[in-house]
Amino acid sequence: MGRTKMLTVIEGEDFIEIQSTLPTGQRVLFLVFSLIPWIAPYQLIIKPDWMDYFNVFFLIALVISLGAIIVSAFFIWAAIAGLNSLLRFDKRQGILSCSEGAPILKWRTTQCAIDAISSLRIEKHDWSDGSPSYTIQIVIHDGREFKSGSSWSLTEMEDILQRVSMFIGLPVQA
Repeated sequence: MGRTKMLTVIEGEDFIEIQSTLPTGQRVLFLVFSLIPWIAPYQLIIKPDWMDYFNVFFLIALVISLGAIIVSAFFIWAAIAGLNSLLRFDKRQGILSCSEGAPILKWRTTQCAIDAISSLRIEKHDWSDGSPSYTIQIVIHDGREFKSGSSWSLTEMEDILQRVSMFIGLPVQA
């Protein structure tokens, strides 16, 4: 199954950026999907003319409806809290900046000196089903870690890591 690139790399003479964004179209799609589970409460609770709320059938309908509302809430949360991230290596200023944010979360930026980077590597994340995903992991001498957005493509991550490695002059750690 072909997957589109999940990361965008922007290179300039003095900088390289790795951007990972949740596109607006996907956010809207999650919001649209959040409406579908509301069919269950409508069909099971609102539409029927319940004469008595204290019976087994109503309780079953109520449990199913609450489950549907929870699924809907999950899609809404994915739409409004899906993170965007940015790693920027600025050679002119000698700074690595790591920024993260979402529509409901304030952008947060952490910086450190590029010279403080002790290692660069690809981290593999195995999932119980489906393919693994990969992130670039940047370890600082003081033990802090920065991670890029994830990608399903190991080849894409290896290419990006090699470009960053050459840009900052630090070999890739296996």
